[in-house]
Amino acid sequence: MNKLRQSFRRKKDVYVPEASRPHQWQTDEEGVRTGKCSFPVKYLGHVEVDESRGMHICEDAVKRLKAIGTLIEPFLTYVV
Repeated sequence: MNKLRQSFRRKKDVYVPEASRPHQWQTDEEGVRTGKCSFPVKYLGHVEVDESRGMHICEDAVKRLKAIGTLIEPFLTYVV
């Protein structure tokens, strides 16, 4: 019964102060916030999933997309 109760408990978000973040990512963070960075991506398509997070959910979705096998032209996405 204890495991069932723990599964419904909400986990608290862990706050990481900005001073303890890696300094090597500061330029990347600034680029994302100012909209001056780009990420080359390969769009595989879209697929509906049952849950909103989890590595196994992503892996299953990618496997299903690759099984479909439709080819789409690569493009460049800008984060704003």
